[in-house]
Amino acid sequence: MNSSAWVRSLLHTSTGLVLITMLAGCVQNVRPIDLSVAAAYQAKPVFFVTDRNDSGATNLNKRFGHQRAEVQYGLSRVAIPKGYPKAHEAAFVHWNLALKRNPAKYIALLDIELLDDARFFAQFNNQLLASPTKDALVFIHGYNVTFERATRISAKLAYDLDLAGPTLSYSWPSAARVSHYAVDEANLSWSIPHLTALLQRLFADTDVQRLYLVAHSLGTQALSAALIDALDEYPEHRRRIGGIVLAAPDMDAEVFRRDIAPQLTAHQLPITLYVSSKDLALNASRTLHGHPRAGQAGATLVVVDGIDTVDASNAEAELFGHEYFSQGAQTITDMSQWLRFAVPPARRPGLIAVSHPYGTYWRMVELTPDALKGLAAQ
Repeated sequence: MNSSAWVRSLLHTSTGLVLITMLAGCVQNVRPIDLSVAAAYQAKPVFFVTDRNDSGATNLNKRFGHQRAEVQYGLSRVAIPKGYPKAHEAAFVHWNLALKRNPAKYIALLDIELLDDARFFAQFNNQLLASPTKDALVFIHGYNVTFERATRISAKLAYDLDLAGPTLSYSWPSAARVSHYAVDEANLSWSIPHLTALLQRLFADTDVQRLYLVAHSLGTQALSAALIDALDEYPEHRRRIGGIVLAAPDMDAEVFRRDIAPQLTAHQLPITLYVSSKDLALNASRTLHGHPRAGQAGATLVVVDGIDTVDASNAEAELFGHEYFSQGAQTITDMSQWLRFAVPPARRPGLIAVSHPYGTYWRMVELTPDALKGLAAQ
């Protein structure tokens, strides 16, 4: 029995639910960064905007907490080990549970520098102007995620996608506890105006020509709402959006189909929706809410004209099947083909067209390791 099947079987027992909750909680435990060795790594700059409280802690894992606060800006550096493979399916234990994060072996947050907003946007724009395509990546994390972990995910995405411009992590005040889902939903809703303001300033105060927006899980709710607000006021900015990824969206499927998608597609935005039938986190969210989630495949799969839906159920994923967008090699490679090279789904390796009552969606079929390596090396 593979790890995902084992977890699914556990979820049907009360003991299993306790074990899964404990394990998910361990994912967020603080792990010190080991800088005691001469590490072989490259430092990836990641800009950040956060409305979490600043604890002032010297331990970077504890620097920003889960309380609401004024918006702060800054620049962090994240270690990418030398020779770290692109589109790499990082092992669950190594990514989440390493007792010490040695930057020679693991992606690790190295330092944090706070900036006032003027310096932040100036430095962001300087890095933007130094890139040949003037593109930038913004990542919005989901439920149960710390600031430190969101920054590492942002760095890994930028490294995997090999985008030339700056990377920005928007980190809202997730409580980073499995038991605090309702708190996260409330804090996310509170944070939406700050994300809207950030998008507007990126368009107004920088020279970005292609903005790539990647949101995961609960974070897709914030990105969708912020985009609608920002573009309703300044619709001309849609021309500077290079691509939008809604990965494993944790929002009501019918509400997305009926209310949110029409508002997004009205702006003719390039949007891809990644879904899976093996996402244990969304299965739990569906049980909690009583209705299917937009990131679930199967009978309730969302197909909307103007949005490309990709069923990633057959792609590899981490233990809970929820982070395939950043931990699954094939999904990462598919995102890279679209965002970097503008390859439409009909021409992307590993996707087949499937007819649906509401149109066509795309199902991921397994590629050989050699095929994946070839695409990742492009």
